[in-house]
Order: sequence, then structure tokens, then C-alpha cells
Amino acid sequence: MVRPQPQLLHPMFLHPLLRAHPDVWAEVSSALRKKNYESNDRVISHGDAAGNLWLVLSGWLKLTRQTPDGKESIIGLCREGDILGEAALFPNASYPYTAEVVGGSAELVAVPATILRDLVAQDSSLSVHIMALLNERTSQAQLKLEQMTTMSAAQRLGCFLLQLCNTQANRTKTLQIPVEKHVLASYLGMKPETLSRSQQQLKSYGVSVAGHNLLIQDIEALQKFVCDSCSESGNCAAETAS
Repeated sequence: MVRPQPQLLHPMFLHPLLRAHPDVWAEVSSALRKKNYESNDRVISHGDAAGNLWLVLSGWLKLTRQTPDGKESIIGLCREGDILGEAALFPNASYPYTAEVVGGSAELVAVPATILRDLVAQDSSLSVHIMALLNERTSQAQLKLEQMTTMSAAQRLGCFLLQLCNTQANRTKTLQIPVEKHVLASYLGMKPETLSRSQQQLKSYGVSVAGHNLLIQDIEALQKFVCDSCSESGNCAAETAS
């Protein structure tokens, strides 16, 4: 019986990128660092040298950019299984956004940029996997931009909730909204008061909200309301939530 190498039993190797290439990462496991953060902690800053690729083991982070006059734009949310700081793939690159923890604590793994680039150069399957992750992020960003014009605020909120059904408690219909209201509103491209009105509108489709807790009583009704206005309808994991 072949036993797994001891370092591969570490919780950080549960991340999809590490789990899919155990032999590759085992050789550099001593250089990987698991780090714990609390809500509002900053992990990386826009413009800093991209010294690490970051793998999210648990928790949520917001990716932001800020204008000179202080306006903040949330360009993405990262959660368990995601990566951030992909600029580390390129020499002399800087981070294109700031990443801060939201909604509670978070655990991340820091992969030094020099080690990452060496591994990618040596292992084509790892390179393909990382490129696939980055392509998925680009596709999600394009879809989010589309939804800003094709979906109402209530539909965008409903889409986010359907995605949560695939990530929380084995797709249970009872969910917990993982981030603060103002963060979610900004990410979805609306004001907090618009988010509140959208929550009220979703009651017609079997959604009830009490603080950060949420119950979806009729997922099929919510899917029809949301997915008929999305070009990914028929190809989206949110449509398999049940």
C-alpha cells in the first residue's frame, strides 16, 4: 500500500490547485505558508510587487480598486478554492487590486512567485490548470458585466444566492449570506437600499431573509426568474442547485 507523503496530509493540500498536482507541490511544500487573517485584514495591496500567488482555503475576500478621490470599486469576491494575486506568474509584476478579508476569518496559502514560475515552467499540466482557473475568472467577469445590463437588481441578487446553493452545506436551501450587506451591494452593482428592495422582491419567488440568514423555499421558481435573463442559461452550475 502506497502511503501519501506526510506533508500532503496538511489541510492546505485540500485546495484544488494543490490537490490536483500533489507530486509537484510536495517538492516545495516547505516553502508554502498557511496564513490566518481576520475580517478587514488586508492580504495584498494594489500596486505592490506581486511576491506571492494566494490560494483561499476558507473565508471570503473582496478584491477592490480605488480612485484618487477615494471611491472604492469591488471588482470581485474570492472564496474557498479560489486563487488571487495571479500577477505573481509574471516577473516584475504588481498586484492589480487590493484584497481584504470580509465576513469573518480566512485561511490562505502563500506560494512564492519565484517558486510558482519555476514549477509552471517545469510542469505543463500545472500551467494548463492555472490558465484554466484564470480563464474561468475572466469568463465570470465578462458574465457579470453582461448581467449589469440584462438583469434587474433582484435577478443579480437571485443569481448570487443560487451560486451560494452550490457552495454551502451541500446545496441546502437554508443559507447564510457570507459578507456584509454593503459589500454584497457594491459587488452586485447597487446601493444598499436597492439590495433591501431586491430582497423584498424575491419573496415572490420563495426567498425569505432575516439578517444574514436566508431560506429559499422554491429554487425552481428562483432559477426561472433569474436564468431566463442570462446567456449562460443551460450551462451554469447555479441551475443545478436543488
